[in-house]
Amino acid sequence: MKIKCPACSQVLTIPDSAAGKVVKCPCGKQLRAPAAGPGNPASTPASTSASRPAAGAAGGGGPRRATNPAATARDFDPEMFDELTDQDLKPVKGVTNPYASVSAAPHGAAVGDRELAGVGSRIAGAIVDALFTYLFVGIGVGIAIYVLLQAGEQASSGVTAAAYSAIGVASLIPVVINCVLIAKSGQSVGKKVAGTRMIDQESRTPVGFVQGYLVRTMVFGALCQIPLIGFVIAIVDIVFLFTDQNHQTLHDKLAKTLVVQA
Repeated sequence: MKIKCPACSQVLTIPDSAAGKVVKCPCGKQLRAPAAGPGNPASTPASTSASRPAAGAAGGGGPRRATNPAATARDFDPEMFDELTDQDLKPVKGVTNPYASVSAAPHGAAVGDRELAGVGSRIAGAIVDALFTYLFVGIGVGIAIYVLLQAGEQASSGVTAAAYSAIGVASLIPVVINCVLIAKSGQSVGKKVAGTRMIDQESRTPVGFVQGYLVRTMVFGALCQIPLIGFVIAIVDIVFLFTDQNHQTLHDKLAKTLVVQA
């Protein structure tokens, strides 16, 4: 007999012996197959006599009648499925979630429908991000030097403050740009150039500002500033990039992120 899954609309072909029992669609939906009856051409006499009445049927009586396979595929009757109970679900085998464990992915393989970014791509993205930041810092420093030179030795405190402010503002520009990009797409400027993206290791969706920048960059950066310990953390972070099977660095593990091909 054939039934149609109400969740994914896939037409399932099931044996006559499954009549009246709970079956599971490949999409994960658990549903009850219609009980065999006299009007079901797919039922044999033996299965007809062994069929059980549907729960809640009018008059508490006869088995629920299913249409022929072609009609069932076209016209789905949601009432032919009874409400499932714990007893009904006992024979149903659990389906293993292939995305449940990130660590199960072999080295260099895809994780779910995402291809892990290689070490080269990650290094290239980091270099571009660094150059992008240094470009604006350099512009700020250049403006500051120009202002101080114009003021000469008689530069007032206000001129000096303006020069240092130029460096600070210029340094913030790449930070703001990267924050906006990460919040929208999970990509910094360097990752866009390298063709990579940050995603959550559980949901496989692009990360937002908190996970992708605040935790992954700012919190980890603060840890690296701890005297003595910070240097060790930074070195171990780099080592993990080359040794972890998913190329997860320490800051990836802290934020629970993966870097994949965009």
